[in-house]
Amino acid sequence: MVRLSGCLLILVFGFGSEIGYLYQLLKGQVAILWKAEPIDEVLEAGKLSSDQRAKLELVQAIRAFAQREIGLNTSKNYTTYVDIGRGPVSWNLVVCPKDRLEPLEWSYPVVGAVPYRGYFDRAKAEEARDRYVAEGYDTYLRPVGAYSTLGWFSDPVLSTMLRYSEGDLADLIIHELTHATVWIDGDVTFNESLASFVGETGALMWLQRKYGADSEAVQRVLAECADGVVFRKFMRDIASRLDSLYQSNSPHKITLRQQIFDSARAEFHTLPLKTNLYVRFSSWELNNARIALYRVYRERTDVFARVYLGCDNDLKATVEVLRRCANAEDPALWLEEWLRKN
Repeated sequence: MVRLSGCLLILVFGFGSEIGYLYQLLKGQVAILWKAEPIDEVLEAGKLSSDQRAKLELVQAIRAFAQREIGLNTSKNYTTYVDIGRGPVSWNLVVCPKDRLEPLEWSYPVVGAVPYRGYFDRAKAEEARDRYVAEGYDTYLRPVGAYSTLGWFSDPVLSTMLRYSEGDLADLIIHELTHATVWIDGDVTFNESLASFVGETGALMWLQRKYGADSEAVQRVLAECADGVVFRKFMRDIASRLDSLYQSNSPHKITLRQQIFDSARAEFHTLPLKTNLYVRFSSWELNNARIALYRVYRERTDVFARVYLGCDNDLKATVEVLRRCANAEDPALWLEEWLRKN
């Protein structure tokens, strides 16, 4: 399952030329916190539909499961609720040069460098996007369904989250709680790949425990996971071809990259996919920003899968290993060494 929940990094305690941008982030976060209500009170008020009520109760069960069975930090995350209407809660802007798969990065206190800009105001996000497009960059502006504040605030359940399926909701909650449990400053690719792996594996574990390994819900997720393996390889191949082109001396890189994008659209229809999970790929605007962002979330999931296997498919033990690697100077190298020893 590919769920780009988006860790919108809103720790905005900074100064200088970024003050206007940081102010809009702080203002947006404060507005959300101001509206937050304890979930127990929301449930007692009786203003929710039966489906919304069931989803809120489900969030609490998943949260408890994540803490008990996976070993994730929960703190007071997802104990409050905010109705934000149809959403999304925010927008993330990815900006990338046309001749390389290296998104621009912005540095912030505490969290380090991140390859996207977060906006609570869509108009401001579109204004920034248009400005970068005019400067000759590839851009990708995407809606964000949820984000983590890495423990600086108590992350609420958003009304938009209640529209997710049970499997997707479990994936999202576990993904974001993983960010609050393990975070490597300045390495968003590592963090997002890690949270994607734990989120997907934890969601499958939740469904297996609740419905049984042979249930329809589990079989559907397993089929989506199998498709995920195929699609990740497909996307890695596209990125590899683009990297080779951009590293070449060809004076026609921009023209030739379009041929790669066009070829990818045709190749997609030949992939042996079993579900409709990636059906929207056909409508994607393919450019460097889109490909680079996908790589941020999926580049390193293989190493986490190997650690999971090394822990005898025990996700709680895997998370404990990942906690330990966070203290290493080079977490990825530390994991490779751990794998060699285990």
